[in-house]
Amino acid sequence: MNLEEVGKLYTPEKMMETITTREYKEKYVDFEVTMKACRECPNYSKNWACPEFYEDVLENWDRYEHLDLYLTKINFTREALSASYDMDDIEFIINNTLFLERNKLISQLEEEEKARNGKCLSAGFCTVCDECSRITGQPCRYPDKCHNSIESLGGLVSDTLKGVFGEEIKWIDMENGKLPVNLSLLMGLLY
Repeated sequence: MNLEEVGKLYTPEKMMETITTREYKEKYVDFEVTMKACRECPNYSKNWACPEFYEDVLENWDRYEHLDLYLTKINFTREALSASYDMDDIEFIINNTLFLERNKLISQLEEEEKARNGKCLSAGFCTVCDECSRITGQPCRYPDKCHNSIESLGGLVSDTLKGVFGEEIKWIDMENGKLPVNLSLLMGLLY
């Protein structure tokens, strides 16, 4: 599988909604739930964008008035849905759909972050460095490029997708190597 082949497997669909941070925090933030999942992740305390944090990250929701939520749906073609993939192909597809679309949007959100004196919220862990300096106890080399995910601040992505966008999260069938109709990428901008 190559980049050209992956590019033919999907079409991105973009949506944006604005919500007050107060409403978002009341309806969609549960730090205990997200931390339970984060603790099971191999990046826990090994990536500057990921927990365990040394400050109260819930204060991020109180520092800003608004949250622009950006949903990118990775809509797979019929051809992609009818095929079965091995683990290497699935990893390649994820890296070149979800992460590719994430990285495109991060550039836009970083500009908005500066213009609005806000905070960009990415998806997943930070991938700017090949190896995060947190592993060796060093400060972040690129703090302006290292962005927390919505989940790392307690945001419930599945609930957000359903409540704000009317969308259900879908999962890859790893056992059978099957892609879902779409994958969802949720990012945001606090301002």
